[in-house]
Amino acid sequence: MKNMRSLMKVELILMKRQAAYYLLSIGLPSVFYLIFSGMISGSATPTLALQTYLFSMTVFSIMSSAFFSIPSTLQSDKTNNWQKMLQHSPVSMIEYYISKLFSALLTFLLSIVVVFSVGHFVRGVNLPAMDWLIIALIILFGSLVFIAMGVLVSLLPSAQLMSVVGNIAYMALAVLGGLWFPLTMFPKWLQSIGKLTPSYQLMQIVSSYLEHREFNAIAALIVLVYTVGVSLVVLQLKKRIEVK
Repeated sequence: MKNMRSLMKVELILMKRQAAYYLLSIGLPSVFYLIFSGMISGSATPTLALQTYLFSMTVFSIMSSAFFSIPSTLQSDKTNNWQKMLQHSPVSMIEYYISKLFSALLTFLLSIVVVFSVGHFVRGVNLPAMDWLIIALIILFGSLVFIAMGVLVSLLPSAQLMSVVGNIAYMALAVLGGLWFPLTMFPKWLQSIGKLTPSYQLMQIVSSYLEHREFNAIAALIVLVYTVGVSLVVLQLKKRIEVK
């Protein structure tokens, strides 16, 4: 427990040092929401559209942290021999990765609070307190799949390759997942691909609750399968890398 507390303190210090990055990863989606919601807002604009787009931009913000901050941090720890030092200390690698998970979820929670606040106070998006909480929890737990994907990107052999793959995955999941535009704007064959993405399925869970106050078990199962599947791939690749 003492080791965990020490690691958590280190993660909080690192988060403070990366304040400029968080300003971009959280600030840009908030700005995008204000711009695009301003373009579509008006007396004839359904309230549901503004709400849905708000939560889409929240997921977009979280994905930014997952695909760029997580790989960058893990790569930095590896380059600076921080991971190797921990292996020769009383701290277990399990504790190390738990502290990274804590840091990622704390960052995601910050994204949720900031983007939700922008929608509520600037665009007047109103929901009962319980709905805000439930949707925040759906997005937070659903974001575990993006953490797994971020760790997978971190296993690539070079920082340049991580950046390229991270950018491609990030934009593909955002666009094909319908975070930026409705999938109905795309050709049928592209819509079919988009519906297979975890970002689309996560938003289906949010939309089902938002519109019908129902839990979309099928979409949740798909996101869970993605999370478990990617996590297993990460574990297998990590074992192979360690053997080499």
